[in-house]
Amino acid sequence: LLLRIPQGLPARPVHRLFPPVGRPAPPLRRSAARESLGWGTIQMHDPGPVAPAPVPAPPRSRRWGGNLLGHRDFLKFWIGQSTAGLGEQVTLLALPLIAVVLAHANSLDVGLLGALGTLPFLLVGLPVGVLVERLPRRSAMIAAGLGRATLLAVPTILYLVGRLTLLELGAVALGAGTMSVVFDIAYQAYVPTLVGAEDLHEANAKLELTYSGSRLFGPGLAGLLLQVLAAPFALLVESVGYLISALSLLAVRAREPRPSPPEEGPLASIAAGLRYVATHRMLRAIAITTACANMVSAALLTGLVLYELRVLHLHAGLIGLLFLVGNLGFVPGALLIRPLAGRIGVGRAVVVGAIVMGLAPLFFPLAAGPLAIPVLTAAWFLRAVANPVYNSNQVSLRLGITSPDLVARMTATMKFIVMGAMPFGSFLAGALGAAIGLRPMLWVVAGLGLVGAAAALSSPLRRFRVAPEDLRPARVGACPTPS
Repeated sequence: LLLRIPQGLPARPVHRLFPPVGRPAPPLRRSAARESLGWGTIQMHDPGPVAPAPVPAPPRSRRWGGNLLGHRDFLKFWIGQSTAGLGEQVTLLALPLIAVVLAHANSLDVGLLGALGTLPFLLVGLPVGVLVERLPRRSAMIAAGLGRATLLAVPTILYLVGRLTLLELGAVALGAGTMSVVFDIAYQAYVPTLVGAEDLHEANAKLELTYSGSRLFGPGLAGLLLQVLAAPFALLVESVGYLISALSLLAVRAREPRPSPPEEGPLASIAAGLRYVATHRMLRAIAITTACANMVSAALLTGLVLYELRVLHLHAGLIGLLFLVGNLGFVPGALLIRPLAGRIGVGRAVVVGAIVMGLAPLFFPLAAGPLAIPVLTAAWFLRAVANPVYNSNQVSLRLGITSPDLVARMTATMKFIVMGAMPFGSFLAGALGAAIGLRPMLWVVAGLGLVGAAAALSSPLRRFRVAPEDLRPARVGACPTPS
């Protein structure tokens, strides 16, 4: 009994280990489940017949364009999300233009109207995350889509009866922004349930591609609608688009798991989401980096336009053309999402995107003289390339390492932080532009972008080389071990 044998050999009775003289010993079969080297004591029992080693499943074949092109429910969801994203981009331009044309709004009124669209992320982002966690996510998205469709039909009705004012437009912007909070949090929490962990990165890449397209073509579509139709009727077209989005989501047949009953109250749930993001080193770095990037974007939309108008003396048509050409960078950026993450890992792809986004604003204050237009276009194009690479990979990473019971709260917390930073970026650009001048203001904004890049570079993200399909939920509050 004191005899010891390698662990790779199955335990056998003594009479089988030492057969009678003249009889050959039966062959010892290795167990597929105990292949590690080591030593163990003999156990006096007969294991019986050993099952053959399981044959590994063949890898899933990757069709051109990815596996999800044959996923009918994802395609329906993709249509709904893309239509909603295009509607959001059209609304961002259409509402201020309608305010100027019909309500005779001044620059301050337009600024406040734009702030009302993102203010709900600060006001109700965290409670909405708790609410979405307790409701079916697809139902929440459908309700949000129908709500936005109804709200954007209101200005057309008020215009027809002669009652459209700036106050009503502000109420519509605030309500539509609230519905956007519900839709954004619910859809990010719903994607892992719809496609599974293996196709999560592909799904986010496809969603980011259409989001990039909506950012590219949305303002142009808004301008075309406002030129062809009377201003309020452009919003009516967007209302129909949101209705199509809701109907597309209604056609999804995939069964969603029933939300588990909450074990804690709303305030405790909000605190748990904040604590999870604050104590997770990678999520904390992503929150800081994305907040800085959004502040830079908001500041550039305010300060860069003023710089181009008042310092470089560019006319409005040329400024619009610069933004259009620069935004073309979203297309190659969206096509780089999956190849780059597959080669260097999701975490490093996030860092690469953050660094390029942080460096690009350094070129804006350098734009002067005959090279101003090429420098502005190249800088905006570079930032547009990096944006989908960063955004899609950080979303995939967040969803991939977070347990399903925390996804909605984590998403709400991130939205609260990163979207809530945008109004501060607009205010920073306006205040600094008036206090120290437009070119120094752009240098400060560029420095803020470097802070975001440094937050990503100094985090465990740079050592997180996990492939997109290998992302798995981490223990609550823990950071997956970088490799």
